[in-house]
Amino acid sequence: MASDFGALALAGLPGELLSVRVEKITPVASAKEGRNLFRVEAALESSSSTLRPGMKGVAKINVDERNLFWIWTHKLAYWLQLRWWIWWP
Repeated sequence: MASDFGALALAGLPGELLSVRVEKITPVASAKEGRNLFRVEAALESSSSTLRPGMKGVAKINVDERNLFWIWTHKLAYWLQLRWWIWWP
């Protein structure tokens, strides 16, 4: 993931955004209310003394957009580039 940082807004701390870093994404999606959802584990970038267990909120993760052609061909392009570097004098 090119950009794996986001912001967490907690219901108990209105107006305060906490910076988070994605650590794990489960490869299984679940459908709920017409949307595909993935379980994501993230860690806070900095701790806060106002956090308490059980606090609920919403996190937004910044993710790059990729061209579908790039998604399908980038591994081949990287492999060709590596082969070119190996044989280049």
